[in-house]
Amino acid sequence: MRFMGDSPSRGSSEQEVVNMFLKVNMFIINFPHHRVFDAEMQVLIPIEEVYNSFHCFLHSTLIGEFTLMRDEAYCQLLKQLTANTSSKPDSCQRGWRLLYILAAYHRCSEVLKPFLLKYLQHSSRSAGAPYQGIAKACEQNLKKTFVYGGRIVPPNGMELKAMMAGRSSKRQLFLFPGGIERHVKIKTCTVALEVIEELCYEMGLHTLEAIEEYAIFLVTNRGQNVRPLNKNEYILDVATEAEAVDSGYSLWFRRVVWTQSLRFENELSVAMQYNQILPDYQKGLLNVLSHGKVSDQQFHQISKLAALQHRAKDNIYTPSIHELSEYIAAPLFKKQPPQQWVTMATQHMQQVQPLSPHQARAQFLGKIPSQRKKIMSLGEKLFSLVRAKSDVCSAGADGSRPPCGGAGQSHPEAQCWNQLPVCGPNCGGHEHTAGHSAAAGAGVVADSRLGKFWCLILSAVKLTGFLHRAWSCVELLPCRLKI
Repeated sequence: MRFMGDSPSRGSSEQEVVNMFLKVNMFIINFPHHRVFDAEMQVLIPIEEVYNSFHCFLHSTLIGEFTLMRDEAYCQLLKQLTANTSSKPDSCQRGWRLLYILAAYHRCSEVLKPFLLKYLQHSSRSAGAPYQGIAKACEQNLKKTFVYGGRIVPPNGMELKAMMAGRSSKRQLFLFPGGIERHVKIKTCTVALEVIEELCYEMGLHTLEAIEEYAIFLVTNRGQNVRPLNKNEYILDVATEAEAVDSGYSLWFRRVVWTQSLRFENELSVAMQYNQILPDYQKGLLNVLSHGKVSDQQFHQISKLAALQHRAKDNIYTPSIHELSEYIAAPLFKKQPPQQWVTMATQHMQQVQPLSPHQARAQFLGKIPSQRKKIMSLGEKLFSLVRAKSDVCSAGADGSRPPCGGAGQSHPEAQCWNQLPVCGPNCGGHEHTAGHSAAAGAGVVADSRLGKFWCLILSAVKLTGFLHRAWSCVELLPCRLKI
């Protein structure tokens, strides 16, 4: 009733009232130890002291802990919304908006569920009934809460203000490799999976197998911390937590598994994959030389790929020596005089000149040996495993997890980030290692039996190093998580 304006606020702001209602304030019960963790003071308080204050007890048990309390909250709200006779003109409207928030955070019991859904459906579908739109939104929030578990982070002041003004969505920026920007409409209960699906649809990918190969990453602290989002995470939960850590955080959309064949019909899909693969190719991570020698055929293939890169930038003139040194990996560029590279690239530029930039990118992807996807898949899986290990190691003394990611904003340096940083030697975070291929999904391309053999050796070395670091982390885990 305070939130609806029918009861004195007693000095509490809207934010404080909503936080208390959702049970997301100061205290979290730690029943096995019979203590309460005070998140603000960062200390554990004996439960007996908390029981001495009924006000504190409400903070720790209000509707978030017990199903019956959640059902009671729903029933009280429905009672206030039914035949509301308040003298406050916006009382009923504010009540519906509070129900909208509650349905996004907490599920009711299975006993109450059919009655609550029936009430919401009747309110949204009855001809001439007021508040049809928000009643339908409440129904959608409740159904999503039963599927994904409900949001866990309270709405910040900006989000709450928007909801009270009747705005339930925002345009959120997601960054593709190469600095390509895409804005997605994010609602109160939008989860990462929905964003991935929408971006994949834009790239012409509609099958479940294709969609499962993509993920969203949260990048904070100027690229020092990176983590993949769980597909069931709420974007606005991630946003609220990330903003508290780094206001310049951003969200990246990447391909992380390469089992599906490349498709060249959609320009956005081709540009995204081209920009993700290109940095690894230019570092020489997608080339293997037989006994360290380059054959004439390989020289021509490398020159053709350099010409395609040049045309992909919409250039039609002959590339300079400096430009060729950027297109070709340094170890390969040194294999013959620079002027010889210019001569060979000039010949291929005559062939690729009629192509559009999109066609040049598509041809470039088609000429990269198909074995690369196996190595890319391995690199991405190792990256995810190392990231998960790092998250466990960096857990605080209270066992808390690292901050969630969220709906991001463009970082000033986002345009020049070509690949995500990966875990460094320390358990506490990630190093921004420009030469590491795991995050970009790269490896060594096997173009011969010898190449395949070295690929297996490389994979074994990477896996052995990871297992060693993971075991070291596990040995330290008890003392790290000890309270």
